[in-house]
Amino acid sequence: MTQRVPRTLRLFLFSALFVCPLLFAPESFPRSALTRAESARDSLSAKERKEVFTRVWKDIADLYYDPAFNGVDWNEVRKKYEPQVTQAQTDTAFYDLIKRMVEELHDAHTRFSTAAEWENREKHQGVSIGFAVDQVEGKTVVTAITPDSQAASNGIAPGMILLSIDDRPVDSLLADAGDKHARNSSERADLLRAYHDILAGSAGSVVKLQLQRADGSTWETAVTREIHVFPPKVLQRRLPDGTAYIRFDEFQSSTPRAFREALEQVRDAPGLVLDLRGNGGGTLASTLQIAGYLLPERTRFALDRTRSGKPVSGFGGLFKVGLELYAGRKGDQIYSGPIAILVRGRTASASEIFAAGMQEAGRAKIVGSQTCGCVLGIIKNRKVKGGGVLEISEMLWLTPKGRKLEGEGVLPDREVRPTIADLQQRRDAALEEAQKSLRNATLRSSQVTERQQTP
Repeated sequence: MTQRVPRTLRLFLFSALFVCPLLFAPESFPRSALTRAESARDSLSAKERKEVFTRVWKDIADLYYDPAFNGVDWNEVRKKYEPQVTQAQTDTAFYDLIKRMVEELHDAHTRFSTAAEWENREKHQGVSIGFAVDQVEGKTVVTAITPDSQAASNGIAPGMILLSIDDRPVDSLLADAGDKHARNSSERADLLRAYHDILAGSAGSVVKLQLQRADGSTWETAVTREIHVFPPKVLQRRLPDGTAYIRFDEFQSSTPRAFREALEQVRDAPGLVLDLRGNGGGTLASTLQIAGYLLPERTRFALDRTRSGKPVSGFGGLFKVGLELYAGRKGDQIYSGPIAILVRGRTASASEIFAAGMQEAGRAKIVGSQTCGCVLGIIKNRKVKGGGVLEISEMLWLTPKGRKLEGEGVLPDREVRPTIADLQQRRDAALEEAQKSLRNATLRSSQVTERQQTP
């Protein structure tokens, strides 16, 4: 007989058991891991490196959600990489080898982090060049600036086209970055990783940039990469038409409480925009809790599939999660008005589960562009000798109606892609479309009410 677990404890266990961690840095903070001295990293003996290699390969062999390993012969992968372990002269070279091996699975969630990389991720800190870029109209365009950064002081602004980095054309750098890695969960994930690579560098390093202004003129500037800390936070405001706007870039343990407080302040708004365009994911527990504030009753919100085809249990059988996940219950809904959710290629992992669940429940319209398609579940983080951490995809997530999200992502109800002119003019076309959608929804609701009240 399964022991009854109090709801608060279930939420805690759920948060610990199912983690959809950040895939990439939030848009405002493209980053690389902070570096340590090379000598501090070389702490593993040759024997220990072999043990770590074997542990990583075997854990994936035993636990990976797909018994076909995404079409990869995992035994052949071991034969390919194992001889190279003895040739690695430093921990850095060894860890690069481990990462390349794991990348063979073409899966953004199965990955290996060094001790330094994991520490920085846990602290929400990293090295930033001071701005973010994305592909707009086939060009690499600045989309956001980090406040108070050197990039901002130098005059770099959204809508500028990035032409070269350290005298190398951006297109050439992107091609090299793509060649360095195996294919990822989707083309959108590949592009995000490539942009991360070409902007990454150590703190204090200076990078020379060439950009093109709105008038077509080009100019050069130099920017020093800086360390930034970016704790999870929820931003809320009222738009001029009275619509409520809430943005948060992570589904973390602190997010539901902050989101609830923000939602309480705008519960009378005629419409609500949730901006997940920079949301890289987080814990599933937070995802379901936030959805519960927006749903009128218990609603099937997502499906999951495991390698065994059976529900996953944890903590000695104290806690079990079925293959159907539900959010909401009567009395918990805080906001009942129309909702629009903004998404794009940087919307990843748990945020895709949230958007898909709200969309298929008929609770929200999705506006923007196709999401990352990086939607697999990690049950636990596995620490290995030397402090590195292995994350393994042990669950495949599906929408409530059974559509696979991994590789495909969430498709918007209304597709809106920014143009270079939009960025230069500080125009948010997706937000404008979301507001229009909400106004139409409110109008339709009013008309229905009037008809019902007419004798």
